[in-house]
Amino acid sequence: FKREEIKIQAWESQQKAKLEAEMRRTEAKVEQMRAQTHAKMVKKIAMARQRSEEKRAEAEARKNREAERTAAQAEYIRQTGKMPYSNYIICCGWL
Repeated sequence: FKREEIKIQAWESQQKAKLEAEMRRTEAKVEQMRAQTHAKMVKKIAMARQRSEEKRAEAEARKNREAERTAAQAEYIRQTGKMPYSNYIICCGWL
């Protein structure tokens, strides 16, 4: 009976060690996946920040161009006293 009990305990210990090793491997995989996901999220956040900076720069450039154009038109009006020619022909209320 003692021999059988020792065999059973050895088998139980072996199974327990197997399962613990498998659990450690699984935990390592989960940790690796978590790290990869975190890295992806950091990269996406950086890309979003870069895009938003580009969009801000474009908006600022557009605003500056509009300001320059408006200033040029104002200067033209001051010099000539006339409105600059536009692409739209307004005659007798027709557009």
